[in-house]
Amino acid sequence: MTEQSDAPAGDAMVRAEGVHKSYGLVEVLKGIDLQVRPREVFCLVGPSGSGKSTFLRCINHLEKINAGRLWVDGELVGYRQKGEKLYELRDREVAVKRRDIGMVFQRFNLFPHMTAVENVMEAPVQVKKRSKGEARDQAMALLERVGMADKARNYPSQLSGGQQQRVAIARALAMQPKLMLFDEPTSALDPELVGEVLDVMRGLAEEGMTMIVVTHEMGFAREVGDALVFMDDGVVVESGSPREVLANPRHERTKAFLSKVL
Repeated sequence: MTEQSDAPAGDAMVRAEGVHKSYGLVEVLKGIDLQVRPREVFCLVGPSGSGKSTFLRCINHLEKINAGRLWVDGELVGYRQKGEKLYELRDREVAVKRRDIGMVFQRFNLFPHMTAVENVMEAPVQVKKRSKGEARDQAMALLERVGMADKARNYPSQLSGGQQQRVAIARALAMQPKLMLFDEPTSALDPELVGEVLDVMRGLAEEGMTMIVVTHEMGFAREVGDALVFMDDGVVVESGSPREVLANPRHERTKAFLSKVL
């Protein structure tokens, strides 16, 4: 039988159909359907525990879904299809696919024993087998891009939270991803440091990077986002253009949430 992706028609960078995820008896995602177009900044908002971060982690198979299907750039996430059957990919195969997806976490996750430039160099050297010279040149260019070139030789402990997060973004970009996932990238930062991280993300949006952003920064969603989804209790409650949803929410659950955060 010939192998096929069985992706639905369309040019979505990310497509979810009926995605479910449970932890034991607790159902966290209850049938998520959405799509993200190339070059789109797609914002996910909602209360804590609504399933936003879990869904984000499913996109690069850090979490395995229990039902439904996810595609990234036309390819199934975590599986391949032959005929009508799905076969789970081996860890090594998943790791290869994951190279195309950059992820930025709440807590930076930098290697504490490496300088900023070494953190950014690590994956290209270890995974893509780039020479150290080439990887260093690329890393310095990326640190320049996020405004951190002057801190290249500093260790994470010598950097502010905002600076660490900018290095983490540079590190994710070092693998030249086609998609960037941001899991509340400013939630662990002091308020005065939030702007410097959002500025970097605005720059990526202007350059055409496809981004899915779990965020509580409604101003960023309104100004930079192309699409916004409000999630609650594991389902998509409302979606649309950020300005429309934030200004004129249709659902009572959306109105109640926004009344607390706007």
